[in-house]
Amino acid sequence: MTPFYVVGGLLAVWAVVVSFLGITREGFPKGKTAERVVSVISIVLVIGAIGTAIYGGATEGEKETEESAQVPPG
Repeated sequence: MTPFYVVGGLLAVWAVVVSFLGITREGFPKGKTAERVVSVISIVLVIGAIGTAIYGGATEGEKETEESAQVPPG
């Protein structure tokens, strides 16, 4: 399993949880500290998802090249 699927999945779950809490609780998040915590977690997950997608895309071509080099011809 690639890291993108893990981080992207966590981001999707986080988005659903934050949306649910925002819809069901008036004034969510309460307080500056809670607001900062939600923002930091969201930013870290977004950066992580983008970073792992870029890394996965950059290394995917290398894996294909290595696999094709290992297959003997004919």
